[in-house]
Amino acid sequence: MAGAADRPTVVSINACTDQLVLGLADPEQIASVSNRARSPAFSYMSEEAAAYSVNHGHAEEVLAQDPDLVVSGPYTKRETRERLDDLGYRVVTLDSPKDFPAIRDNIRRMAELLGHPERGERLVAGMDRTLEAVSERLPPPEERLRTLAVRPNGVTVGEGALLDTLIQAAGLRNVGREVGAGSYKEFPLEHLVSTRPDFLILAGFADAEPSLAQGVMQHPVFASLETRRPRMWLPGRLWNCGGWFNAKAVARLAEHAYGIQVSDPGKLGL
Repeated sequence: MAGAADRPTVVSINACTDQLVLGLADPEQIASVSNRARSPAFSYMSEEAAAYSVNHGHAEEVLAQDPDLVVSGPYTKRETRERLDDLGYRVVTLDSPKDFPAIRDNIRRMAELLGHPERGERLVAGMDRTLEAVSERLPPPEERLRTLAVRPNGVTVGEGALLDTLIQAAGLRNVGREVGAGSYKEFPLEHLVSTRPDFLILAGFADAEPSLAQGVMQHPVFASLETRRPRMWLPGRLWNCGGWFNAKAVARLAEHAYGIQVSDPGKLGL
């Protein structure tokens, strides 16, 4: 397994670790990323991913590339991780973060693994500057909008979900918490009438990928609901995974809900 110990070659077999690898590694370090890394709907780093080989999470693919390091997430194929570990490969599994402290930890850990701790600190600092800039401009708690995030198949989220963390950071009151949604719960559209949110977030819907799961938007109740703010489309690539780019989702939400404008996150190392 060739490669300098402080700049290891790496294979990512998870869509979320893909993002961190693509944002932190030198190009020559990246042997391959997962096949979902190239999806514009899912991956924030889809354009960057186009330059690299992809894998489908199979041990045989990793063996052919013989990296120094394999990174994965908790839901990556267990048999792949176990087989690679048995064969002596260094396999590191990162947790799926649900809040900003955990996001910072993942960025820093990946940066250390790849031999670029300074890049991790730069991404964390840029993320935190954006979050602070939003936080300083939020209205008082009593003026904050009651918000419902609607995902394909009429699902919403509450406490314990990364998307809930982003909603809270944008100064919005998550209706999903009121109904005890947890990290994932079906939310009958008829309940919209009784909960009457001020603001709807359409989370993870994709114009380019029509499906039955997205049919919720054609439901008469959904179509007729009036809210204090126009509905907002929030691309899944900004919140499917935990990363520095989550601050961009917070900034977009705050701007749409309250007209708050902060410096372009892209200019803050994001």
